[in-house]
Amino acid sequence: MAKIKLETEDFIFEVTEELVCYDEIGREGADKWAEGFRKWLNDGRKKTNVAVSKDKTYFVIEDEGEIFDIADEYLDAVENGRIDEYWENFQ
Repeated sequence: MAKIKLETEDFIFEVTEELVCYDEIGREGADKWAEGFRKWLNDGRKKTNVAVSKDKTYFVIEDEGEIFDIADEYLDAVENGRIDEYWENFQ
């Protein structure tokens, strides 16, 4: 199956829109995720799911279900006080 390449800002939009649906996260929490993602993206570590092409950066996912998984994992991290661990292990 072909992987999906989303421009970084489109990926952020998709995940934050999903996160807003969770009462425990809301818009403020979704914005915190977006801020955390941008920090993660620029932290200098090698990323297996980030592709750079010309002047654009893409986040590569297997399928759209991965967006829901990312949102669910963040919700779990928020509920369990493991946000730092979430970003440490994010891929």
